[in-house]
Amino acid sequence: MQTEPFTEFPSSKPAIHVPNWALILLFIAYALPANVGHAPWRGDDALHIGVAYSMLQDGTWLTPQIGGQPFVDWPPLTYWLGALSGVLLGWLFALHDAIRLANVAMLALMIGFLRYAARDLYGRESASAAAMLALGSLGLLLHAHEMQPQMTSAAALSGVLYGLVQLRAPGRRGVLVTGAATAATFLAAGLPGLAVSLPLWLVLPATDAGCRTRAFFLRLLQAGVLALTLVLLWPALLAWQDPAYLNAWWNSEYNAVIPHGGHFVRGNDFANLVSWFTWPLWPVVLWSLWYRRGRIQAFGHAIPLAAAVLALLIALGTGSMRPANLVPLLPPLILMAAGELCRLRRGAANAFDWFGVITFSLLGLALWLAWVAMNFGWPEPLSRNILRILPGFEPDWTWYQLVIALVLSVGWIIALVKLPFFQLRGAVHWALGITLTWGLATTLCFAWFDYNKNYAPVSSAIARAVAREALGGCVAGMDVGDSQRAALLYFDQLRIAPTAADCSLRLAYATGQNALPPAPADWQTVWQLERGSGRLGERFALYRSPSAAPRD
Repeated sequence: MQTEPFTEFPSSKPAIHVPNWALILLFIAYALPANVGHAPWRGDDALHIGVAYSMLQDGTWLTPQIGGQPFVDWPPLTYWLGALSGVLLGWLFALHDAIRLANVAMLALMIGFLRYAARDLYGRESASAAAMLALGSLGLLLHAHEMQPQMTSAAALSGVLYGLVQLRAPGRRGVLVTGAATAATFLAAGLPGLAVSLPLWLVLPATDAGCRTRAFFLRLLQAGVLALTLVLLWPALLAWQDPAYLNAWWNSEYNAVIPHGGHFVRGNDFANLVSWFTWPLWPVVLWSLWYRRGRIQAFGHAIPLAAAVLALLIALGTGSMRPANLVPLLPPLILMAAGELCRLRRGAANAFDWFGVITFSLLGLALWLAWVAMNFGWPEPLSRNILRILPGFEPDWTWYQLVIALVLSVGWIIALVKLPFFQLRGAVHWALGITLTWGLATTLCFAWFDYNKNYAPVSSAIARAVAREALGGCVAGMDVGDSQRAALLYFDQLRIAPTAADCSLRLAYATGQNALPPAPADWQTVWQLERGSGRLGERFALYRSPSAAPRD
């Protein structure tokens, strides 16, 4: 049952919207590049693909692991979805692409929930605005194209927002969506996810007099029973099957929600991170809050505002200062901006539009210039600087990539010339511009990105070095991160044991300006590898025990 739109936002007639077929084509053009067609990249992509791969290889569906070692940083929902996607689509795609497509499904689910929530809150035209703003959000771009648990968390939080809107109306939809989505925030992001979603349940009765009835509280109770059942199911199974894992996971979760003041000390850095990550949403949101400052207590404003405040507080007071931790902030900001975008004055709408047009036109030209510089050496200073960043990189391109880049560029020009003015033109240009920029980056500059991020060559070199030593295959890690361990497992079935393990080989790792961990006394360095430079540089070394003898 569709609820009545928030009366402060009456729908225009006829409704301003983007056709579904155009939205689907734009979503495909946005979502598929770099989600398919490349090996796992360093960082979160390799890490989370590796955990899902371990589920498939070792059957550890209840306890996420990396090559036999417990992984307790995240609950299992993202890895269940990735492993299931790998099983269903592995016959059609490379396994890592099939696993990563679960992230595409989460992106689609997030946009779908936000579209329907915006429609029910603010009117029909706001549904298209929500979809365009999601695709045009700067902070979502990288994380929508890697295996990322925070994308699952964002999709679940979007489901909570939609479910709470539906919960106002009689029927089971609001109960089922709210209960299941709230449990999904826990299974995707643990206690921090639950800390954002669960308090939102209090917003409706606090802000809408129509939600203070016996029937509403009965629906809320039913949703609560469903959420509690789903939340407790996984920990209960762990308590039965693997109490040690449950204890380790609970300690990790407890530490994850302990507030700290580290981000307050680096307040300027955190503010800068939030400002670019949430661009172009926050200017529209701030205008909406100012313009409706006397009415933000109404449920149509209070629901997304409360979610945004909770997500921001969790990011500010817990965890590390990394962009991925701000992903749950995007759904409520998208929802608030969607409600306001269709009602901006024409001057403000034009400014929003032209800023995006100029920005992405210049970025497109810069990417074309970078491609020319890499492959043809002109302009020479730019070519020299690009190649200096990645020592050893050899430029490469294919006609297939060039054709796609040309099609994207021509499509952008046609959109600039042909798209008439309407209230959502700015949001459409932002979504098209992000798609253009990402498409050019993953075609014209694909070889440059892949050279630095692809762990397959590094993993192969390490596996060959280990095989030459022929010491039983036991390798202990020294400062080897989860991402490196996951990549070594995925590419070459090489399992890195903990440092304390009794192995005759040890693999040391360092990144950026950090020094390699020194070899233990009397151990011999038998292999080294360096790639990249500066902040992007990495170093590996393989140490051999003095009591071990290499193969003849």
